[in-house]
Amino acid sequence: MRMWWQALLSSFGLMFVAELGDKTQIVILTLSAKHGFKRVFLGAAAAFTILNVLAVSIGVLVYELIPETALKYAVSAIFIVFGILALLPRKEKTEEEEEEEEGKLKRRHGPMITAFLLVCLMELGDKTQLSLVALTAKYSQPVFVFAGGTLALWATSLIGALVGTFLGKSIPRVWIHRASGVIFIAFGIINLF
Repeated sequence: MRMWWQALLSSFGLMFVAELGDKTQIVILTLSAKHGFKRVFLGAAAAFTILNVLAVSIGVLVYELIPETALKYAVSAIFIVFGILALLPRKEKTEEEEEEEEGKLKRRHGPMITAFLLVCLMELGDKTQLSLVALTAKYSQPVFVFAGGTLALWATSLIGALVGTFLGKSIPRVWIHRASGVIFIAFGIINLF
């Protein structure tokens, strides 16, 4: 059994870097620019909390069902694949496509529910959620993986809501994605030892 602080810090660090500059953070930024940060942040925070409970619960099952050696290689492979995918060029949605998607939800719901639904739809099965599954299985410390991952996702949501405009203009998203990719690959390689 690994130490609780490793689970907490690893999940916080990995989730924070992976989500920084991600599409969800950009959506939170956009919504908060139009509707204020409080309701948008609360909707996003609630969504991340629910999704993380689901991911950590699955991680506990994986830890119980898969032998430790196989789990070690599977977790490493997941991180390395996510890292490689983050380094590959990708087609970003245009502002018009993102605004159209947001507009459909906003017409039916207020900003808090819209933020909640958008985060759930965008993050369900996303790399951050799958990474929490893997980290929970690796550390067998579900409470601390949940706490670290959730705090990191809340922090990136808060950054997106408060200072995302500045970051989006001064740091190219491609650099943020590359940093995320390198960190995922490093986690995968370190996990092998």
